[in-house]
Parts: sequence; C-alpha cells; structure tokens
Amino acid sequence: MATTRPEPATASLVGTGPRYPGLDGLRAIATVTVLLTHAAFAGGANANSIFGIFLSRMDGGVAIFFVLSGFLLYRPFVVSALRTTPRPSAAPYFWRRLLRIYPAYWLAMTVIVFVVGAKSIPDVESFLLYYSLTHIYSQSHAFGPLVQSWTLATEVAFYMLLPVWAFALSFGAPADRFGRLRRELIGIVVLVAVSTAWKAFVLGSGFADGRVGQLKLSLPWWLDVFALGMLCAVVSVAIAELGIRTPLGLDRKWAPAVTWTLAAGAFWFVAAGIGLPHTTPEIPLHLLWGQHYLYALTAVLLVLPAVFGPVSSSVSRIRRFLANRAVVYVGLVSYGIYLWHEFWIDQYLEWTNQPVFTVYNGDVPFAWHTSMFFSAPWTILVLAVFVL
Repeated sequence: MATTRPEPATASLVGTGPRYPGLDGLRAIATVTVLLTHAAFAGGANANSIFGIFLSRMDGGVAIFFVLSGFLLYRPFVVSALRTTPRPSAAPYFWRRLLRIYPAYWLAMTVIVFVVGAKSIPDVESFLLYYSLTHIYSQSHAFGPLVQSWTLATEVAFYMLLPVWAFALSFGAPADRFGRLRRELIGIVVLVAVSTAWKAFVLGSGFADGRVGQLKLSLPWWLDVFALGMLCAVVSVAIAELGIRTPLGLDRKWAPAVTWTLAAGAFWFVAAGIGLPHTTPEIPLHLLWGQHYLYALTAVLLVLPAVFGPVSSSVSRIRRFLANRAVVYVGLVSYGIYLWHEFWIDQYLEWTNQPVFTVYNGDVPFAWHTSMFFSAPWTILVLAVFVL
C-alpha cells in the first residue's frame, strides 16, 4: 500500500504560504515526461508510429512547470491584494528566485562545458548570454549547451515580470475586496490577450522558421500558460479569503478523476488527433496554435486536483498519488534531473557507441534501448505508486 505523509485537510488554506503537497507530485510528472521525450528523441523512439507520436508530444510537460510557477509565485501577491496588506518585498523575492535557478544551473553548465568538455562555449558573448540565461533573445544562441535551458530563461523573464505586474494592478485598486478580485481576473484576461496577440504576430509576419523557433521561446508566447496558473492562484485565494464556492465542483471527490480524464483526452488529441508531425520543427505554423493550447489545457487539468479540494489518502487515488512520498521525492529532485538528463543521455550514447536518432522504416530496433534505459525507472515508479 502506498503511504502518504500527514497533510492538511484541504490545500486551499488561508495565508501566503499554505502547503500544496500535490505540486511536488506534478513536478515529478512534468520531469518524467520531459525526460521521456528527450530520451525517445535521442534514441529515435519518437518515430512516426503509434508510440512515437505520443512520445514526441511529451515535451508538453514544460507547460506543467509554467502553470505551477504562475500559481505558486502569484498567490502571495493575490493574498496581499485581497487583504490590502503590503506586497511581498521585492529584494527577498528576487533573491529566492536567483537561488532557485542560477547556482544549480551554473554548476551543471560549468561541469558539462569546462570540466567534462561535452559541450562548448565559443566566445565571451556566448558565455555571458548562456550564464545569464538571456540567450533566448539571440537567434544564434537560442538553444544553449543545455538545450532545455530555454525554459529557465523564460521562467526568469516571468520572475522579473510578476512583481511589476502586481504593482501595476495595485494602482487605483477598488476599496472593496470583490472589486479587487474583479481587477485580478481582468488582469488575467489581459495577459492572455497579450500572449495571443504575440503568437498572431509571430506566426503571421512571415518570419523564417529559425526566427519563429526563437520567438516561440520567449515569455510572451508562454504568458497565457503562466496566466492559467495565476488564475488558479486568484481563485484559490478568493475561496479562502472571500468564502466563495469552489467552482465546477473541483473540491468534490470525483473531480480529480474527471479533470485527469479530460487531460488524457487533450493529450491524446494533440498527439494523435490534429495531425501534428512527430518532430516539432516540421509542424506547420497554423497547427502551432492547437499544439500550444492543447498543451496548456492538458497542464492545467492535471494541476487542478493539487490546488482545489482536500489532499489526503481517503479522498481520491489521484490526490493520494500526488502526495505519495516517493512521487514527492522525485518532484523534489526534479530540477537536478531536468538539468542533467540531456548530458547523461549523450554520455550513454557515447559509451555504448549507439548512433543518435536510429530508426528503420518507422521501427525502432534498439532506439527503445536508449529511451527506456533512462525513462523506465521513473515511469515504473510513477505508475507503481499510482496503482498501489
């Protein structure tokens, strides 16, 4: 029987820092999916086959990270807005964010590039861009020695935006709390509209594929996904502070099963239902809309059970799974897995002398060897904990 540590009766607690044990479980899922898609890509298992089309879409796990960031980081600002208390201080906020991202990233970069020599940085400009996580703003540097580091650069941009956004919303705020709640919701709509307009600009301006690929990495492209997490923060604080009813019955026992079933449907649709090629660079521009919004929908549907309603072993198997100690542990070490997994995949291919992207007529004779070597232990752990 899977075990869980004691948790509060509900995750929607009053205060700026309630415990949401299910969020670590979601980080575990996001990390496993990203690891799986990268291992499949390196081994050639993301071929245009029944399994490959699903493996190639597991990069959508990145959207889970963005929704979680929007929720967790914005919630203290919403609490202060509805309570009319001082906003979180900027200096400690930025210091915590810096410690969360940069030291571990710098360590991985230094070891991989300068100690092991597995990757290279050709000049001072590249060094400064990569180490500062501003490389996504240069088309020739968009993907660094750590390919997945573009997501960290996007996260850093969101970190910088958030206090400024909260400060802007505080100007002329209504005196009553429901008026401030309406302002927060309108703000979410504005962010989504800005992100939609940015995607329309990028996809409709006739840019070359390389330029489109770079602009897709920026915060405006992903701002609506962060905004979904911010919306969860606004609603959860409104439930706790204003006593409004949890919307859509999301606190009910059946809600997690429904939202995860819908998430599975959205993921199936993006993988097999809208005709996406199995490699991202081949996706036609008009289909990028569907890919993006289905990734966002899948992510937010997965996140909802961890945000709303009680998190305990007696409520639902999904909530019990998200709070399971083994899954939570994977979530706690997820950043390390995220930083290092591409390096170890490359090293494994080199040590075993296996060619990259080995696929024969859509079959994968030993591509699965690479993919499952890295992914199977984590996947088996996640599935085993869920069914126990």
